[in-house]
Amino acid sequence: MMTLAYTPFIDALGIHDHWYLLIVPISIFLAIGYKSVRCSDMNRFFREVVIFTIQILGGLLLLAIAFTAVIVVLLPLLAPMPG
Repeated sequence: MMTLAYTPFIDALGIHDHWYLLIVPISIFLAIGYKSVRCSDMNRFFREVVIFTIQILGGLLLLAIAFTAVIVVLLPLLAPMPG
């Protein structure tokens, strides 16, 4: 059935090839939402949002490096391919 309006949860956007570009806005929105609830002084709000966003992205980068090292280095040592 074809509808005239866009239905966001039924019709997915065709951005499957560029999913990694959404990590930055998701981390920014997460930091804004978290710091808007947890920030005690709103004068430091934007500074804390920037710091928290950098922490999120840095943590994801370190996790990506660690998982890549496990898959590329450790996994072939534990389960070598026959032949």
